[in-house]
Amino acid sequence: MFANCSNPACRAPFDYRKGRLVRFCIPPLDARSSASQHRVEHFWLCGCCSDLYVFEFDYGTGIRIKPRVGELRKTPVPSFVAAA
Repeated sequence: MFANCSNPACRAPFDYRKGRLVRFCIPPLDARSSASQHRVEHFWLCGCCSDLYVFEFDYGTGIRIKPRVGELRKTPVPSFVAAA
């Protein structure tokens, strides 16, 4: 389990009500392992960091955070559309 934001430059204390919690099913690194074998890991970015970063999985390095590119907007987008 984690206690802080996954951004090493931030390390804000975990608050399940804010930010982004993600789950990754990580495939085995050993080629001899069965395809059905994997491990599940959870990662969390605080509210401020989740606005700026996303998680990415790379087979060589594992989980890392990277800046959001092309996803940042100056005006908020509603999370739902009300029926007229």
